[in-house]
Amino acid sequence: MRKQHLAAWTTLAVLMLGLTGCGYFISSTAVLSNPQNYSSWRVLKDEPQTSTFASLIKSSGLEYALKTAGNYTIFAPTNAAFKQLPKGTLSQLTKSSNRNELRPLLWHHIALFQINASSAPMQNMGDGQKVTISSNGQKLLMIDNAKIVGGPIYTHDATIYMINKVLIPFTGK
Repeated sequence: MRKQHLAAWTTLAVLMLGLTGCGYFISSTAVLSNPQNYSSWRVLKDEPQTSTFASLIKSSGLEYALKTAGNYTIFAPTNAAFKQLPKGTLSQLTKSSNRNELRPLLWHHIALFQINASSAPMQNMGDGQKVTISSNGQKLLMIDNAKIVGGPIYTHDATIYMINKVLIPFTGK
C-alpha cells in the first residue's frame, strides 16, 4: 500500500511539472533541467523536435552566431514542419553549394531582440524582412502563417518558440 501511494505521488509530481511547463517543457520531456543556464544553440540541438532546424543551422555556420551574446527570439520549425516542404527542398538546402540560400531562410526565423505578446504586430527578422506576429495579449499564437506549437523556452541568450511551418522569406524573384 505504501509503495502505491509513493508511486501515485511521484506520478502526480511529474504530471504537475509537465502541466506547469516551467517555461521549458515543449514536448513530452524537458529539454534540459534548467535551460536558462544554456545557450539557445545547445537547447535547439538537444531538443528532438528541432533536430532538423539545428542541423541546418550547423551546416550553414550560423551556430557560431547563436553562441555569441544576444537577446534573440527564435521561431524554430519542428521536424514535422520541414516534412511539409516540397519534395527535394530540404535536400537541396543541405548542399554546401546552397549555403547562400540557406542562411537567409534561417535568419528569417530569428529576431535579434525579444518578441513577446505585447510586441507590435509587425517585426523585423534577422534577414531584415518583416513578419506578422499574432497574440492573445498573454502569449504568442502565430508568426505569419505558422502556428506556435511550443515554448517559450528561455535560455540565457534567447527565447525559443517552436512553429508548425517553415517561414519562407520573400526573395523578390
